[in-house]
Amino acid sequence: MSTAGKARSWRRWLIHAVRVALFAAIVVMIHRQHERFTSAQQAQPQQPLSLEQVRPFFPAVASVESESAENIVRDAAGEQLGTILQTSPTSDHIIGFSGPTNVLIAIDKNDRLLGIEILSSGDTRDHVRQIREDSAFFASFVGRPRAEAAGHVDAVSGATLTSLAITEAVMHRLGGAAESLRFPQPLTLADAQPLFPTATAVIKDESSPALWHVEAADEQPLGTLLRTSPAADNIVGYQGPTETRIAFDPHGRVIGIALGNSYDNEPYVTYVREDEYFLSLFNDLNLDRLAALDLQQANVEGVSGATMTSMAVAAGLVHTAQQEKLTQATAQQRQSTWKIAPHDYGTAAVILVAMVIGMTRLRSQRTLRISFQCVLIGYLGLIAGNMVSMAMLVGWAQHGIAWRSASGLVILTAAALLLPMTTRRNLYCSHLCPHGAAQDLLKRRLSWQLRIPKRLARALLVLPALLLAWCVIVGMLALSVSLVDIEPFDAWVFRVAGWATISVAVVGLIASLFVPMAYCRYGCPTGALLKFLRYHSHSERWTARDWAAVGLAGLALCLSFT
Repeated sequence: MSTAGKARSWRRWLIHAVRVALFAAIVVMIHRQHERFTSAQQAQPQQPLSLEQVRPFFPAVASVESESAENIVRDAAGEQLGTILQTSPTSDHIIGFSGPTNVLIAIDKNDRLLGIEILSSGDTRDHVRQIREDSAFFASFVGRPRAEAAGHVDAVSGATLTSLAITEAVMHRLGGAAESLRFPQPLTLADAQPLFPTATAVIKDESSPALWHVEAADEQPLGTLLRTSPAADNIVGYQGPTETRIAFDPHGRVIGIALGNSYDNEPYVTYVREDEYFLSLFNDLNLDRLAALDLQQANVEGVSGATMTSMAVAAGLVHTAQQEKLTQATAQQRQSTWKIAPHDYGTAAVILVAMVIGMTRLRSQRTLRISFQCVLIGYLGLIAGNMVSMAMLVGWAQHGIAWRSASGLVILTAAALLLPMTTRRNLYCSHLCPHGAAQDLLKRRLSWQLRIPKRLARALLVLPALLLAWCVIVGMLALSVSLVDIEPFDAWVFRVAGWATISVAVVGLIASLFVPMAYCRYGCPTGALLKFLRYHSHSERWTARDWAAVGLAGLALCLSFT
């Protein structure tokens, strides 16, 4: 290669790297802006629930009181009817298609679920609407014991990712992930040593706010400490709740109980704290047996002179064990969602076939190409509903990538973004997009074709850039606007599609009968983004498209100061 050729190659890669960096910078700015927005929201007191929101579950509600991490529902006489929870902000890290959903959870005084209701959602509007209209989905939660809420719930057809995320958010919230407001201090080594005399370290468990791991000097595990707070913060003895620590040996058996801080009256707490017989009643039980313990059938009697306080402590132990079982089940449920579903394998297979066809001479085989386009339309479009869109990309930029719930879509998006950057082929637009495949099948089917004047064509090319600017504005300002309306891709999931996206899809397909690939050429912001990221033989040229990208990055930077 000549010196001039080498210089051109270096310039090509340098400018291409600048383009990728501009895209990455916009994504980072959207993410950080959303983090600031979320932090500001979480710093504000959680919006109190109105009686109208609670009354469908508790018709006799007269007041809702915020206690610890839960809202206590009371009737006119002051009797507790149950509790109300919200999944936000505890479960805001769980996203469906493009964002989290805040769900109201109603629990009766017997710790059974009365039902759930969607309060608000950052997910795709049409998917959320589909779930709201599916009474069977909501009914599947009713009657479940709180400690067993992590059971199977069928996803809503057409809104699978969003409904699975809602289920996971409910399970995560019921798993006790909220921190205690009454006993906020973390456990210390001094707290552990009465139960583990040789302890040298206590380490908080990553998934449970109530569980701590205890280690000896050589990092040898001694066991675990399970706090009854926050799970039992609303179990009151004579006057208030008591925080209790349950010590388990490495085999998971209870080896001791110790009382911590308490809002109950003295000397009742001291009576319980010093009653070794009462505290030893639970020894040798494992978590399952403790969670299933019936205090009355087990003849657990209170401490003389402190009956209410001691029985509240005992009830707190059982309730905490039930909550910890739910937390563990929820953690297992979340781990299981990392597994790739069968339709994700199908998506991966389609991508591999597309790469073989699109990157070899097979792409010139007309029969093979048409057959594969039918597969794209039928499988990726109508069955799996896996398509890359700006609504999804902006949602992931804000909330994070839906690794667990949308593995196939993540793989498809990675292929759509990375292949143009590295292989000079925009494989997604040419061989993976169902809407593009439909347009390709429709082009030149009519003898009469519309010729667009050059000036009008150049003007129409501005439309995708304007739509990309709108996406940046929506992403940076966290506007409650559904970006699915500006693209046709949600129309392929016709069970949940709104009229706006259906209209874009229909108009685009009709236009393709008269102007080949009309929507792809003049209306698709996602395609414009992928075309911008594509590395090609003329990548060394700085064009108007690059100045537009600089403008979008500048727009994002300016909006970051709002």
